[in-house]
Amino acid sequence: MSFDDITLFIIAMAVGAQLMNFLHMRWDAQIARRDLAASRAARRRASADLFFSTFLGYQWKNRSRP
Repeated sequence: MSFDDITLFIIAMAVGAQLMNFLHMRWDAQIARRDLAASRAARRRASADLFFSTFLGYQWKNRSRP
């Protein structure tokens, strides 16, 4: 192997490592966005459940008696 081959190999390994770091960064960002959307949806569902449970309790407590 000549010096040029070794140099090209080292440069290719460095570029490949940087490319893999970039890809992992993108994949982690996509996962973070997906998790954020899922947590927001879960928070909305939980707040709606809380509202409806207190609303039904309020209706039950304040119902008119004939």
